[in-house]
Amino acid sequence: MSESSPGGLLTRTVAQLSTAQSMDRVTEIVATTVRQMLGAQGATFVLREDGHCFYADEDAIEPLWKGRRFPLESCVSGWAMLNKQPVAIPDIYHDVRVPLDAYRPTFVKSLCMAPIRTSDPVGALGAYWSEHHEPSIEEVRMLQVLANSTAVALENLELRSAITRRSDERDDLAARAQELESAIYTLVHDLRSPLGAMMGYAELIADDDLPEEKRRAFAETLVEAGGRMAEQIDQMLALYRVTNRDLEPAPVDITALARAVGSDLVVSQPERVIRVDVEDGMHAVADPTLARMVLENLIGNAVKYSGRKPESLVEVGLAEAGPALSTFFVRDNGAGFDAAETARLFRPMTRLHAETDFPGTGLGLASVARIVERHGGSVRAEGQRDVGATFYFSLPVT
Repeated sequence: MSESSPGGLLTRTVAQLSTAQSMDRVTEIVATTVRQMLGAQGATFVLREDGHCFYADEDAIEPLWKGRRFPLESCVSGWAMLNKQPVAIPDIYHDVRVPLDAYRPTFVKSLCMAPIRTSDPVGALGAYWSEHHEPSIEEVRMLQVLANSTAVALENLELRSAITRRSDERDDLAARAQELESAIYTLVHDLRSPLGAMMGYAELIADDDLPEEKRRAFAETLVEAGGRMAEQIDQMLALYRVTNRDLEPAPVDITALARAVGSDLVVSQPERVIRVDVEDGMHAVADPTLARMVLENLIGNAVKYSGRKPESLVEVGLAEAGPALSTFFVRDNGAGFDAAETARLFRPMTRLHAETDFPGTGLGLASVARIVERHGGSVRAEGQRDVGATFYFSLPVT
């Protein structure tokens, strides 16, 4: 694939975005690539801010709207974000979505917009032509692929920002910051394999002589690799958001919550025999959303790691009731772990079992530890390989 071709340019841009250290660098890379890739006379990078479209950067033959803000409902970039889909407009003067008063002073005659992250758009990329141009399906697709890559780059910046904020906190969090940095390097290492697969299969798919059945098989493999990357990134971001979000403590019925989580797991796996026994009368005072995350991770792990037993047995109970903190436990009859490995359990990106045996990202227990620690509690675990494991966590009761 030629480096000057749209596909080659896109591949090179994805590599540049992976090392971008600032928002300004991301917007610069993307705006320049949009123009070159689509042969456009202008490109804009738009961010979603408080119900407005903020035109953060542009690369154009004449000034457009850099630095200006418009309501989401009154511009095409806002339409792309609100509708979570790209839009192509061959003639701006014959489309009601175009705010003509803003466009008349410019050179723009045709345009194409794609949302950055289609599931929950945080911005949009725009391409503009000075003459009538009807964007092709391939051009729209390429713009959306670039927008998706931009979403990953923005999430990476968020991740770096979270690490920076974390490392600037109290001195006793310095060790945690070092651990998080180590986790980032681990994540990057783990992402190289699916990324390499995606790039390799993408090049194979582009071969005109490739049989259709192989093209479909390669495409499926590419999608699977992308899915693994997305899952790892989402889990890592979830961990850091947990670390930094404000707590909203409230009375939590641990018994009811654990039974609801257990019931969902039983229903979702009807082919298995799963029994989740929950002790009556357990309560705590914690952030309800985060308390649920703790139980979902611990009970979910108990069910997963007991998957090779004829019957999965999971117990949730009260280990110790205290005046300020109570300690709860989740016990299973699953794969367990060696006692010597206990200290590694709650580190991000650490796995004690092979991916082929029990799939996962190695982030669930790290999330549990962060949540419990933020509530002033602690976590610990006991286990025996092939016998089972017990996880203890403490939460406030007042």
